[in-house]
Amino acid sequence: MIAPPVPSLSDRIRARIRREGSISFLDFMEAALYDADGGYYASPGRIGQPGDFVTSPHVSPAFAGTIARRFRQDAARLPGVVDFVEVGAGEGQFLEDFARHLGRDDPALAARVRLIAVERGAAAREALARRPIAPEPRVLASAEELAERSVSGWVFSNELYDALPVARVLGTPSGPEELRVGLTGDRFVWESVRASPEIVAAMARAAFAPTVGQSGEVRPGAAPLHRRLAASITRGRLVAFDYGHRARVLYHPLARRSGTLAVHSGGRRGGDPLESPGAVDLTAHVNWDELVAAGEAEGLTTIGIFRQGRYLAESGVFDLAPSESERWRVHRLIDPEGMGEEISVLVQSRGI
Repeated sequence: MIAPPVPSLSDRIRARIRREGSISFLDFMEAALYDADGGYYASPGRIGQPGDFVTSPHVSPAFAGTIARRFRQDAARLPGVVDFVEVGAGEGQFLEDFARHLGRDDPALAARVRLIAVERGAAAREALARRPIAPEPRVLASAEELAERSVSGWVFSNELYDALPVARVLGTPSGPEELRVGLTGDRFVWESVRASPEIVAAMARAAFAPTVGQSGEVRPGAAPLHRRLAASITRGRLVAFDYGHRARVLYHPLARRSGTLAVHSGGRRGGDPLESPGAVDLTAHVNWDELVAAGEAEGLTTIGIFRQGRYLAESGVFDLAPSESERWRVHRLIDPEGMGEEISVLVQSRGI
């Protein structure tokens, strides 16, 4: 007997909308990115030079080398086994480069480092497990598997939070409305309904009060995840690189009147976020104020939020660029008209 074809992700979302009515974009984005059978991250090879977009670790291995240099400074003050946890480890490009730099530059430290990779995508975990990383990392499927006060060292992430699902909100004369996803025929369309108490509460936590006609995003899952990661640290740092702003900038009604939701495909940015769920990447900028508050609620001290260019340059990233071509790649990391200014790093610590 031939098994019936598995419905596409789009068809499954359509069936849900026909059954339940419009759904939150939060749920749409969750399925579009993380559905096990058709989500964007269910397929390997999405990130990197031949993929839809590049991240700092794919631009140059000097990025991981610079993080290894910073980590070594802290690890020298920590006794015994020292942890390095990467959350959202993807297919392991960063962790492989990081471990190589650490083993080459400080073999004694490398011998007492415990690597942990947290990655929810099954395909990415399989790819990561095939990489020649030494010491071999422990691979977790969820941050929930990190026990409280179990990490002595760093919890690190790069472009983790901007890939968490968001809900979309619109300011109207009668109050905030949620932009949900409905159907016209087979086509996904935006539908505006009065914001639920849960969305209003998320807006309050994010300090987002849209003016009439202004739209933007709130990300209910960011602060709980950050608190979970902060709680795992017994002594060390939480270091998060991402596209983001403080709330007053992120939600400024003149600077970002339509929010920051973006589509990435084929190395380009732009397109309809509803058009091809599972086939394109969806992101929105991070609200740093929410993460700062979440970390501090777990007892972390905020060292600061720095532009990536400044952080890497002051850490000596050009020392790790041995050739002219590699220096050009490093320049992309610190370029004030690109990644260097657009990406920031939040650094919080406990006991170090």
